[in-house]
Amino acid sequence: MKKLKITVEGKAYEVTVERMDEPGGTSSPAPLAAPAPSQPAAPVKRADSSPRPPIKAGSITSPMAGVVLSVDVTDGEDVEQEQLLLVLEAMKMENQIIAPAPAKVAKVHVKAGESVAEGQVLVELE
Repeated sequence: MKKLKITVEGKAYEVTVERMDEPGGTSSPAPLAAPAPSQPAAPVKRADSSPRPPIKAGSITSPMAGVVLSVDVTDGEDVEQEQLLLVLEAMKMENQIIAPAPAKVAKVHVKAGESVAEGQVLVELE
């Protein structure tokens, strides 16, 4: 075993280092970190069967109870398919509510900071 002094961001630390190939050393070959992947991970694409906000007569309703974090559209605005309408926080997760098809925003029923219930109308599209 060796005692070493290591300095990290200007602060000195004394550490004890044990060599694994010395007699009396422990023999736990567990790595300290996972190896780096050989190739970067491919981006995740949304499957066509993924859940979307339910549509009732042109209305986008809240899929769950939560708090509106941001509203990204205004009344009268034209939106494209998959365009972000608003962000809803539920159970410490941010959920993006998107336009299911190209449309015009008839009315935004919520504002940032507002609590909403499951099934509550968030945005009306025409």
